[in-house]
Amino acid sequence: MNHLVLFILVTAYFKPHEACVKNRVLLHNELGPGRPLEFHCYSVNNDLGVKNLNFNATPYVIEFHDDWFLITTWDCMLKHGANMEYFYKVEVYRAGHRFIPMCGQIRGWTAKLDGIYFSRSLDTPPVLALLWNLG
Repeated sequence: MNHLVLFILVTAYFKPHEACVKNRVLLHNELGPGRPLEFHCYSVNNDLGVKNLNFNATPYVIEFHDDWFLITTWDCMLKHGANMEYFYKVEVYRAGHRFIPMCGQIRGWTAKLDGIYFSRSLDTPPVLALLWNLG
């Protein structure tokens, strides 16, 4: 009986990951020429470190699977300005219920001078979601 329970748990964990397309968070910089976007993104299991994204560069993509036992979240500290004085800590992704992983989710975040824009799809234009903090 113990072996059956172990088999079910192992199968339940590994099989869905094989068929589940990774979720993606895309970061875009539309701040303007000569205005880099600095960002530091991390989850419980991963810290990507501080990176920079130039204006109109290819979007930075974070790919991952949802965790089965923890609610997967990704946070990013976004900064821009001559002294990186404009900032916002954004929860760029939060999974749904535990034990029901999401597959193929897309979260798009676009930094512009007037704020941070958000979209859940590549087919819909992003909308203004957050205003920059000044510090």
